[in-house]
Amino acid sequence: GPAEGPPGSHLDEATLEEFCRIDRPLCHQEDEQLSFEAVRNIHNQMDDDANGNVDVEESDEFLREDLNYHDPTIKHSTFHGEDKLISVEDLWKSWKASEVYNWTVEEVVQWLITYVELPQYEETFRKLQLTGHAMPRLAITNATMTGALLKMTDRSHRQKLQLKALDTVLFGPPLRE
Repeated sequence: GPAEGPPGSHLDEATLEEFCRIDRPLCHQEDEQLSFEAVRNIHNQMDDDANGNVDVEESDEFLREDLNYHDPTIKHSTFHGEDKLISVEDLWKSWKASEVYNWTVEEVVQWLITYVELPQYEETFRKLQLTGHAMPRLAITNATMTGALLKMTDRSHRQKLQLKALDTVLFGPPLRE
């Protein structure tokens, strides 16, 4: 159909255009497209009134309801910084600036074992060579990723992985004990 992106692209044209406007050097890499789409999904989940910006109230509600934080204020300062409105572009740029973005397969595996506490998927994560780049894709409800690729049949495992990945994408690496 006319909405198809160019060959080799997984994104529809509008999303691809948006990605290229935000990050031209990366917008034709398949891997990055998938991550961008995931970051966009995360943003949409948070942006209740769909005006394109996540405001403090929206992120507050999201943190309480979706991530079960009892005191979102600590997380807020990390997330919003000086900026009261977060656009998709802001979210993408802060994600790329996160140290998690550059994690190796080894670091992701350590995260899986110690933070997500699902060591039984270690082998699969290694086989798929999941680096930090893939983190946003773990953070959205994505049947292809958790079902087909990770073979996670247990719903509670999928939810746990998704929430911890979401937390890690939005707020950076968990504090090391």
